[in-house]
Amino acid sequence: MDLYRLRVEVADDPGHIGRVLVALGEFAVNIIEIDCHNLDGDVRIDDLFVHATIAIDVPTIAHVVEKAGCQLIEIRPLSVHELEDPVTRSMRYITQVATAHTVTDDLIAWCAGELVRADVSCVVDSRVASPDSAAGRALAQGVAVHEREWVKRLPSKGVQPWALAMPFDDAARRAAVVVFRTASRFTRTETARLRALLDASSRSVLSTVPATQWENPEPTWDIR
Repeated sequence: MDLYRLRVEVADDPGHIGRVLVALGEFAVNIIEIDCHNLDGDVRIDDLFVHATIAIDVPTIAHVVEKAGCQLIEIRPLSVHELEDPVTRSMRYITQVATAHTVTDDLIAWCAGELVRADVSCVVDSRVASPDSAAGRALAQGVAVHEREWVKRLPSKGVQPWALAMPFDDAARRAAVVVFRTASRFTRTETARLRALLDASSRSVLSTVPATQWENPEPTWDIR
């Protein structure tokens, strides 16, 4: 099978993504999965996982998408093993940090990068974070910071990659996980998924729920 992942930026209007799907269908491109991302009030980003049922090259797929009125941000081949629905993918990495015997910076950085499909990911300690960096601002403000920032481990190509820095606490210090990507900015959906991962790493997901609620919970519905 010829499998591809397309990341497209579309106007958040009724029927807009539908036109793209119809256009792809006319070229025998089957839609396997759609992952919709909230970006802002006028625009959203969608990940389309597709199967080309006949021989069709990448430039042709790109032309079809853009002619239908979408901006194609990225297109790349997929293996069968990468076909995983977004909820399952998110839960897999969140579970990995939540159940780890020892939650290390390397584990958090790796899971964060895989979760949001980043090009580079790292954990920055508050003692070494530059005040002018996304990590430094996130730590100072106590909120996620999303901005463009140079990173040595990514080729510049004349454009700064996007950085998303999110602060978190562990038992001994304050730090931030930072993910970088050249293809597109990070979405609100990805920010929420990253927050859930960090909550799981600090066990705050369970600590906010009284233990009694996990023991013999009362039913909340009646099916009589």
